Amino acid sequence: MLSHQQAATLSQVRAGTPIGELLRRYWMPIAAVSELEAKPVIPVRVLGEDLVLYKDSADTVGLLNRWCPHRQFDLAYGTIEECGLRCSYHGWRFDATGRCLEQPFEEAHNVKTTFKDRVATNAYPTQRSGGLVWAYLGPSPAPLLPDWAGFYVPGYTITSFVHVPCNWVQIMEGFYDPVHVEWLHDRWSYRVRGNDVPHSRPRHTSFRWIDFEYGSVFQRKLTGSDKWLADRTVVFPNIDAAGGQGWYMTWLVPVDELNTILAYRLTITSWKTPFGQIAIPPKATFCQPSIPCHRTVASLDPLRGPTADFGSHLISQDYAAWLGPGPLVDRTREHLSQSDTGVIMFRNKLFEQAEVVAAGGDPIATIRDPDKNRRITLPGARRNYGLNGEGLPGMVGEDDIMLRAFLPFDLPDSMRQAVAEAMSELVHDARPMGWKRRGRSKAQ
Repeated sequence: MLSHQQAATLSQVRAGTPIGELLRRYWMPIAAVSELEAKPVIPVRVLGEDLVLYKDSADTVGLLNRWCPHRQFDLAYGTIEECGLRCSYHGWRFDATGRCLEQPFEEAHNVKTTFKDRVATNAYPTQRSGGLVWAYLGPSPAPLLPDWAGFYVPGYTITSFVHVPCNWVQIMEGFYDPVHVEWLHDRWSYRVRGNDVPHSRPRHTSFRWIDFEYGSVFQRKLTGSDKWLADRTVVFPNIDAAGGQGWYMTWLVPVDELNTILAYRLTITSWKTPFGQIAIPPKATFCQPSIPCHRTVASLDPLRGPTADFGSHLISQDYAAWLGPGPLVDRTREHLSQSDTGVIMFRNKLFEQAEVVAAGGDPIATIRDPDKNRRITLPGARRNYGLNGEGLPGMVGEDDIMLRAFLPFDLPDSMRQAVAEAMSELVHDARPMGWKRRGRSKAQ
């Protein structure tokens, strides 16, 4: 059980707080590249700061304080220029470093004025990678933006930004909680469909976490077997790679203490045919010109109505766990047990790495060596899923439960149609994976 002070510290994300300073040492996805192509000025809020993201006509992406330093006008109403963003209130113009480049009236009134050279706004560096726009809100020099191998997977990719009205830690703790899968995502599914839980459903008998350079891999033992089964891979502090980095990764981006953006990137790589699973060859001709983005808001209320899908949709089950206790769970009332070993480990690591940052060091999973930052692969049972175009075993059609579980249930029809059309093209370009049924060996 945490003290009131520990619980408060754990949930804080703003600048100057221990966990807030820790989170500022990592790159965060804040938008999709395709969103900036459609709308070049976007307001964003991350780590308790109100910012404005823009792309000017020279293709430079900037991230500035949302409020103009002149009269605090909202720069989300600004207009883009060949260089920078112009405030629509009095025309002051700023570049991606936050410098004030122009003050039209002041310069017309006094051609020798140097006032603009003494005015600046807060700015943060950005990068584009994997169809996402990334921001770094920490001190210089910034670490390298991780070059994940999954960003090079052949297939059809979508991105999604889900606004979840709760603190990021209570979401992330679910990724360190293996036993909830047995109950929330398995037994409860049978119950809400009105069925008895089959006696054959496996139960956890033991589990362990194994650390690696960037995070931890979870392994489990189930009834009827003495074998350790590798399952979830998490990257500290806020990345879930449970789906295998080749096709599904999730980043938890704290908006503030009571809100989180769940940003994920899903690459669909296989489709059902009469001959079984099909995969894209590594050199497939399929080309995706733009990665679409879907934004939505997580809510429990709509799921309690007639459209609730607690029985088969994993994300709706998770919403119940994340949002049920309210936007900020009271951790001083918990009674943690053996099943919470991973949760305790994660909390301790947050506190430990916050102390590393306070002492002036780099926390784990920050990368500064370019030689280590080349198509990074992650350990775990699913480490190679999708990297050559193969899909998850069994994930071979839009009606497949795994694909339904991870596609947003409120995905617009236009995006679902785009997925279906892309899959038709992928099948046209694909070759059989070479796997044969009934225990036969993989084709050479």
